[in-house]
Amino acid sequence: MSEDKSLESFRSSLDANYDWPCIFPFKFIVPKDQTETVLKLFADDPVQSQSSRNGRYTAYTMEMQMHSCDEVIAIYQRVAQVPGVISL
Repeated sequence: MSEDKSLESFRSSLDANYDWPCIFPFKFIVPKDQTETVLKLFADDPVQSQSSRNGRYTAYTMEMQMHSCDEVIAIYQRVAQVPGVISL
């Protein structure tokens, strides 16, 4: 139940702050051993990366054309399946 409320709150926030379609920024912090898994999810999209100081993590930033809040949520849900990823 709490997850449903959280998802609805996120959906409402997205709709309140963005006019669809729009360019939406995504940022993920990814453990080094999961970088290929995450990059495969965004194979056709331009990705900027920056390694952490100690090299254990990489920050990935993507800006993608999204048509609705549901598309944004679907991407976050897909990336959430990768162990250790932090979504910002």
